[in-house]
Amino acid sequence: MNKFRLILAIAVGKILILFSRLMGNQGSNFPGKMARRIYPGILQQLAARITGKIIIVTGTNGKTTTSNMLARIIKQTGASLVHNQAGANMIPGITTAFIAATGMTGRKRFDYALLETDEANVPLLLKEVKPGLILITNFFRDQLDRYGELDYTVQVIREAVKGKAIDLVLNADDPLTAYFRDLTAVRCWYYGFAPGSYGSRESRESREGRYCVICGQELQYQCYHYAQLGKFSCPGCGNHNPGMDFTGHGLVMHPALELRVDDMLLNSPYQGFYNAYNIVAAVSAARLLGIEPRHIQKAIADFRPEAGRMETFVINGRPTILILVKNPTGLNQSLAAVIEDQGVKNLFFALNDQVADGRDVSWIWDADIEAIETDRKIKQIICSGIRSGDIALRMKYAGYPAEQLVIKSNLKEGIEYLSGLTGEINYVLSTYTALFACRKILLGLQKRSAAPAGKVPVRG
Repeated sequence: MNKFRLILAIAVGKILILFSRLMGNQGSNFPGKMARRIYPGILQQLAARITGKIIIVTGTNGKTTTSNMLARIIKQTGASLVHNQAGANMIPGITTAFIAATGMTGRKRFDYALLETDEANVPLLLKEVKPGLILITNFFRDQLDRYGELDYTVQVIREAVKGKAIDLVLNADDPLTAYFRDLTAVRCWYYGFAPGSYGSRESRESREGRYCVICGQELQYQCYHYAQLGKFSCPGCGNHNPGMDFTGHGLVMHPALELRVDDMLLNSPYQGFYNAYNIVAAVSAARLLGIEPRHIQKAIADFRPEAGRMETFVINGRPTILILVKNPTGLNQSLAAVIEDQGVKNLFFALNDQVADGRDVSWIWDADIEAIETDRKIKQIICSGIRSGDIALRMKYAGYPAEQLVIKSNLKEGIEYLSGLTGEINYVLSTYTALFACRKILLGLQKRSAAPAGKVPVRG
């Protein structure tokens, strides 16, 4: 009976994936949801067909980029892989990824499964799959109306992995990872950056982890990388960065990223310190999987930005870069990349408050938007989306000249206005629910302007 229900669930799921894609959608959540109604055990049964390790990637920022980098590395070796690349990172979306990859009988085997998932989804996922490795990118405040306080999110993951024989890959520069140090069955591996010229003695960014999770005293920092990431110590109990198993160093950020992880030299077309962390995280997991350096180096060098992760479009002969922003830390790092670009530019910001974005948009007041006041090469800022007025007000209070602010709530109208402005480069910052709409508009404008895609290098 279960075999029949499994085959029926797979068939229905595959048909729904096909119909969804024919309609121009990604077909990522609904097929898995319907398949689970037919056979609730489908994910557990398909996950049992993985012959190697199941890898979970989670964390606040960078999990999509990190998991996609790691997927490229694994594929470079010729191994077979199930991966929820579409970015649907809840249980139905992960189920869809398995349905899309397997055969009609569900008996197909794969070397690895690489599953990106939301932090709050980790306990639910661990009830259905048995991972060998979990990679956590970082912990930042994100959508308080959905997840509550950050400490709660960290504790949810801690309780989910406690007592399980799992390799846990953690960011050594994030003081919140101290929550995992006393776990017994779990083996912790740490990655991070050695002190270097890219660190700073001062930080204007909001720091969620500024207090020691062991004794509660305020941490002291030797240097900040960004947000609470850096070299820290506690004057009260002596808590400090754990020793690193994988160390990033020798970082060069312009014109593209160059760095070493231990003795391995890596080059990437990406920009930004946060992407350097993503690279070190992906490389650390790959080394734990036993993947050879030559495969890692080629995969990182060839990896290009995915949808909304500094993806470049060429419109009217000029690059337009699309960046997803969803919380104060991500916005700070995105603005830092914009400011580091020395070209004359325009900025478009689409702010939505749908459920997937988080209803509470007060996080824009926690971001260091005041940093744009120092960049005289931002000629105009277009504020768009459902909460266009809110982001316009925030830009005004940050000190940006009101006469250079334009409100265009309609995304298409706003992006078309942006594309008609003078300048060397345009940046489109977007919250989640506006992201794919913005991308679709940018693809249409790129096609209309008859510019060859992918010929302009990524800039930061």
